Amino acid sequence: MGLSSGPTRSPRKAGIRRSIPLIAILAVLLLPAAVSATRPNTTIDPCFTQPVSVSHFKKFASKTWRLPAWERGKPPEKVIQAQRLILYCARGSGERGELRETWRSSKRAYFEHRARKLANRRYLDAITPPGAVVLAAIRSCESGGDYSINTGNGFYGAYQFTASTWLSVGGSGLASEASPHEQDERAARLYREQGSSPWPVCGV
Repeated sequence: MGLSSGPTRSPRKAGIRRSIPLIAILAVLLLPAAVSATRPNTTIDPCFTQPVSVSHFKKFASKTWRLPAWERGKPPEKVIQAQRLILYCARGSGERGELRETWRSSKRAYFEHRARKLANRRYLDAITPPGAVVLAAIRSCESGGDYSINTGNGFYGAYQFTASTWLSVGGSGLASEASPHEQDERAARLYREQGSSPWPVCGV
């Protein structure tokens, strides 16, 4: 009588058992992707799916590069980034080009305005003291405020500089040939050095 060798395992069941670890590994790898695929897309569209109109952008650009803020040097970086985002979100190459030109022209106007304001500030600093009021009184009395006056009497320009006096305060040529700002600045320098004595009749 032979000994029993126990229950015989079928090849099919053995194959299934060997496949279980592989299935588990695949489930671990694929489950996160499957879950994320079922979640709603929460990515925020930076353009909010809305095209940017030229009129809207012009208002935004005007506010960004507003001229009274010239002392800042330029708008805050976050404002510039927002403006660049609007440029990015413009729909259509033609419209985007128009928006870019609006950006550039607004920026140019801003910095041109700022340059004028800074030049004016430098000018006022250069003529103070004595200041614009004192200089206006002197040139009104001396020449009627005519910066180009040259009557041939040896005195030139709004402040009636002699040639030697004009050269002594850094001028070149004749005072009547210089710009009004330069005449004002050199007259202010002369006033700071000598007071009102160079204008014995009209000095303030």
